[in-house]
Amino acid sequence: MGKKTVQGNLTGDPRPVRTKAGQELVVMTVAENRRRFNEDTQAWEDTEAKFYDVAMDRPQLRENVAASLRKGDRVTVTGDYRVGAYATSTGKPGLNHRIWAEDVAASMQFNPVAVLPRESHRDGASVASSPEQSRDQSVDQGLRPEELTPEAFAEWSAGQPPLVPHQDQSAGLVR
Repeated sequence: MGKKTVQGNLTGDPRPVRTKAGQELVVMTVAENRRRFNEDTQAWEDTEAKFYDVAMDRPQLRENVAASLRKGDRVTVTGDYRVGAYATSTGKPGLNHRIWAEDVAASMQFNPVAVLPRESHRDGASVASSPEQSRDQSVDQGLRPEELTPEAFAEWSAGQPPLVPHQDQSAGLVR
């Protein structure tokens, strides 16, 4: 459906998974909570939370997210947004909201964030020490959803259980 940026809190720790097609991912669920002003009562009200399944395959992003984020952390996620319809076992319709993350940022509004030392960098990108390392880094940057094998993307996007807000999210997203 296009690019989307959401802010919310993690409902569980990010966790690594491997698809049946062998694709390595880190997955997590983000709960986006919004408020709106009720003109009748002249007060702010919380709206129902929207839950997003988020997956990432870029090696450095996977590693950093898994090492840095935990349940409850506030994050901003930007990536390719997809929506799919589903029906619960009782026949109630719903929508799955999924983001194939291009970037994830931890919020510093509520918690301090420590930026760890890393190799020299320029414009936020790693600097390779050799042409071979540069070529390896460019190949290893991860795949966009449209670049995944159809089997791997179908497994992640269509094979997910529907999100139910009161459901225990600690069981994970990908089976």
